[in-house]
Amino acid sequence: MAFGSVQLVRVCAPVATSAQADQVLCPSVSGQFYAPGTAQAYLIDPSQQGIIEASIGPFDYAQAAGLWSAAFSMVVGLYFVSTAIGSILSMIRRG
Repeated sequence: MAFGSVQLVRVCAPVATSAQADQVLCPSVSGQFYAPGTAQAYLIDPSQQGIIEASIGPFDYAQAAGLWSAAFSMVVGLYFVSTAIGSILSMIRRG
């Protein structure tokens, strides 16, 4: 399913001199002059706005902390299990 389409859009691109600039369409900012041009851009379909905004919702720090805690606990638990298995195997090896 496509969320949008690639289209040509008008942009104001920086130029070196004021002779190339078009002050009516692209006003200068802080001494930098701009001229109108075109560029390809991926434009999102307005009907898909809700889906995209829902997928990039605010970051949930509580959920991230819970996931990190679970992963860290698993790593520490695997360390202790592997240490115990290693000590059992060394005891069997020494006989």
